[in-house]
Amino acid sequence: MSQPFPQRLRQQFRLARSLARPVATENLRRLAWLALLAVPFGLVHILVFWLNLQGSLPEFDGWRQHIILTHAVVAVLLLGLGLLAWQARQRPQAPPPWYCELLALLGAGVLLGFGLVITCFDQEVTSSITPFLMGAVATALILLLRPVFATLLYVVLFIAFELAMEMAQPDPQLRLSNQMGGLTICGIGLLLSQILWFGHLRNLRQRQHLRRQRKELEEKNLQLEYLAGHDPLTGLFNRRQFDQLVKQELARCDRQPMPVSLLMIDLDHFKFINDRYGHPLGDEVIRHTATLLRKHTRSSDSVARLGGEEFLLLLPDTAAPQARVIAEKLRKLLEDTPLPMKDGLLYLTASFGIAGLASGVSSTYERLYSTADQALYRAKASGRNRVEVMDAAPHGTLE
Repeated sequence: MSQPFPQRLRQQFRLARSLARPVATENLRRLAWLALLAVPFGLVHILVFWLNLQGSLPEFDGWRQHIILTHAVVAVLLLGLGLLAWQARQRPQAPPPWYCELLALLGAGVLLGFGLVITCFDQEVTSSITPFLMGAVATALILLLRPVFATLLYVVLFIAFELAMEMAQPDPQLRLSNQMGGLTICGIGLLLSQILWFGHLRNLRQRQHLRRQRKELEEKNLQLEYLAGHDPLTGLFNRRQFDQLVKQELARCDRQPMPVSLLMIDLDHFKFINDRYGHPLGDEVIRHTATLLRKHTRSSDSVARLGGEEFLLLLPDTAAPQARVIAEKLRKLLEDTPLPMKDGLLYLTASFGIAGLASGVSSTYERLYSTADQALYRAKASGRNRVEVMDAAPHGTLE
């Protein structure tokens, strides 16, 4: 169902206000180019008419001089407007839209006035109103004018043209023909200006929409990339991303020999917590543990959630004895940091299995992971809430 005309009109005004800045910037650019092209254009006309003054009929000298003077004045005016537009574009801060719109209106006035004046002077030698047509159409094509200003300009232009023809064209039939032609030209210029204005606004709105869509798509891609490598519950790395990090670290250790340790962490009696307190509290336990691990490890360390109540911790440039010290600190920290509940505190413990790889020893991630898993099994079998360390078997050996 189409909207009422007043509502559509209000929407167009709101759209024009919201896009005032890009329209103003575009008009500045067009004014600068207009000056750059109009000045040599005017100089060529001045030169041609000046050369034709020599040997011409005396009755046409006034007409040529008027044409030369008009081109000179218009060239100076457009050059001044072009310099103002160029200066406005070079400012660190963008000029206000009203200033840009004022320059555009002045430029439109110069172009329309140029076509009107040249046409009036041409009536001395011809009844053609081609310059008037060119000025009206060029203004609509070059400058983006708000419909209200465009309407005002072309109405004033038509009135001025009608009055000018009364003075410049003595023949009644030719004058009437020119006046009707001027009415048609003003109508065409106004219509063309409106079409180009709304078309430009539509293009700007579409570009803004595409930019928003592209930004949303980029944000969604970043979210997908994040989710592809992170655990949604804790924000830690997931198994897939952690596997890649470990393989990269082992490859780096092959190039630059240094120790590395892998910690496997398992919360003790987690199934009992889920069964007794429910899965929502179990999720809180997982998040609580993840926060402690993330906050109390180095920036170079990588923490991941393996799944369920198990976590993985990669310690680059860390030998097994140092890894044990770190694991003991984390174990004690978890033990001394209970999780607050509605009816008290929930004390937590965890078992740690460490696989250490000495500097200069090459091994695979599978062997490192298997060794950490065996060490964790030993810690749980030995009573839980403890740390066990095993050295990873070198690559190419049988365990």
